[in-house]
Amino acid sequence: LPTAVSSTGVTAQDLDNYAIQVRLEEINRKLRLNDYIPPERERSPSPPPTYDAHGRRSNTREVRYRKKLEDERVRLIERAMKSDATFRPPLEFQHMQRRNRIQDKVYIPVKEFPEINFFGLLVGPRGNSLKKMERESGAKISIRGKGSVKEGKGKPDQFADDADEDLHCLVMADSEDKVAACVDLINKVIETAASTPEGENDHKRNQLRELAALNGTLRDDENQVCQNCGNIGHRKYDCPEQRNYTANIVCRLCGNAGHMARDC
Repeated sequence: LPTAVSSTGVTAQDLDNYAIQVRLEEINRKLRLNDYIPPERERSPSPPPTYDAHGRRSNTREVRYRKKLEDERVRLIERAMKSDATFRPPLEFQHMQRRNRIQDKVYIPVKEFPEINFFGLLVGPRGNSLKKMERESGAKISIRGKGSVKEGKGKPDQFADDADEDLHCLVMADSEDKVAACVDLINKVIETAASTPEGENDHKRNQLRELAALNGTLRDDENQVCQNCGNIGHRKYDCPEQRNYTANIVCRLCGNAGHMARDC
């Protein structure tokens, strides 16, 4: 039945909040009763059919109109959260947010550079490199496509649509800025690996150092004193200076190294 609302003492913001509540209840009822397909005269033309990896149509009329209502519900909830401090979103709102997050794909050039282990460079020891990029950007990274899962291991159902695609990083976040920042970090790793010899790749060296630290086999060469030249940062067998045969000789007169007593 139509409802009359008196505007006495009611602000425009209150009326907007009330309209949001009414529409949210209407959408929830339609979704609950599966009554989201409009009459035929109100329907838009059907788009060309699309299919998932299992050959099932993914844009049926039911799917399209249900998603349209779910998207509208998300927008209304976000409006209500901004305008009404007392509004409490439903528990499934976080799930809806994940489904509607902004995303982008970064394809990994494994065909152009088959000798480079891009997967290892992106993931890092125990996944730490990937986790670091996620912390810095605020986005979520999933590596999907061919080669993302070892042979013999089953792939989760949510990866089925990406199974036949080339290896790529799927980046997801709640804002375009976070997605763009994460994409930049991924591209930086890929571009550095493709343009820099492996022995000169600082990212690779840092990963090897981190792995050694995790395994308890790290040798702290950075704080080592060279027995040849006396400088810090390398060992004797890596010393760039000419071999100094008197470096370990200590003068018995002055106590300094590098010369004998007769030369003091």
